[in-house]
Amino acid sequence: MVNTRLVDLKKVSVVLFFLFSLYGWANELDRAQTVITNDDDAVQLEETQITEKEIPIFFEVPVVLPEHLGPLVAPKKHEAPQEYIVSEKQAAAKKPSSEKASDSPVASTPPLLPNLPILDMPQPWAPTMVPFLDAPILNQYDSHSKDKPFSPVVKPELDRKVPSGKVIPAKILAVDVHPKMPRIAILIDDLGYNRQGMESSLALPYEVALAILPETPFALPTALTAKKQGRITLLHAPMENQRELKLGPGGLYANMTEHQLKATLNKGLDGLPGIQGVNNHMGSLLTTKADSMKWVMEILKGRSLFFIDSLTSPKSVAKKTAQEYGLKTVSRDVFLDNIRTEKAIDKQFSRLIKRARRHGSALAIGHPYPETMAYLEKRLNHLDADGVRLVHLSDVFEVIPQHIEE
Repeated sequence: MVNTRLVDLKKVSVVLFFLFSLYGWANELDRAQTVITNDDDAVQLEETQITEKEIPIFFEVPVVLPEHLGPLVAPKKHEAPQEYIVSEKQAAAKKPSSEKASDSPVASTPPLLPNLPILDMPQPWAPTMVPFLDAPILNQYDSHSKDKPFSPVVKPELDRKVPSGKVIPAKILAVDVHPKMPRIAILIDDLGYNRQGMESSLALPYEVALAILPETPFALPTALTAKKQGRITLLHAPMENQRELKLGPGGLYANMTEHQLKATLNKGLDGLPGIQGVNNHMGSLLTTKADSMKWVMEILKGRSLFFIDSLTSPKSVAKKTAQEYGLKTVSRDVFLDNIRTEKAIDKQFSRLIKRARRHGSALAIGHPYPETMAYLEKRLNHLDADGVRLVHLSDVFEVIPQHIEE
């Protein structure tokens, strides 16, 4: 009995569900008929659909690129083909009213688009890349005069025109200039009398200059070897001293006439090849004589030679006279070996370095003594620790403008 009632209940439920479904379908049909009542309403609906749904399909959305690809650029809008947008109902709407009346009514709305993929576009999409450019430089106007603009601000490095193949060096500031290292020059006197002195002096660094006595046994070989080495050589001209010591060959005396003095000096210069200058051997008397020094400088000027004042007398006028004739010249600062001991020579060498640090350069004169040669051979290899540099004699010259009328 119970089973029979359950079966009847199920049948009733199925019938009720079927009736409700029929009622819902009838309502949907009524809504469809009220939405599209005539052709004009259908055309109006299609135009609305095109405006809100179709147009975004045919206009590309601006592409947002990553930061490293450049700024946002809106691509150009592509015009869609006319047949993609206009339907038959739209074409009918655009016709005159006379033609519209003759057309037969359309039962259903034709599709707005052909059966094409939605991603199909007139042109293939390609990413847009824009290089980064400097911001444009705008003219700024003067606050007092609105009509007169300032000149545009341009970066100096972009405004400079550099010729091809040339490089414009940067300006050197005062803080960029490093002070020069103190310089020392060394001159060895009295060469020519013995072989040992010749050989030991020629073994010193090439920056060390040599002064050779005229008409001595080893004068010529010393001069020739020094010339091959590229070393500076001088005529060590003997000059009269106050103690009346013998001068030897080529001596210049205070009682000589101009012709005698010049002839003797020229003979000494001719006997030594490669001579570049002259310095005085002794000469504590002759270097104080203005006339004798003028005759000496006239000869040196004619040969384009320089003069070194050994400064054997505080009253010497040799350097001053050389400057008056426009010669390259310098005076001795330190004698290295008046006392021939290593300790005394080292003390004098320390004075040389101190003077070079104070004045920028200094000149020392030594002699070919065994003690002096041994000290210099060892000491000149360790100048870096003293912060000085050994240079050629020509690097410490003092040049004064010429004042003598020719």
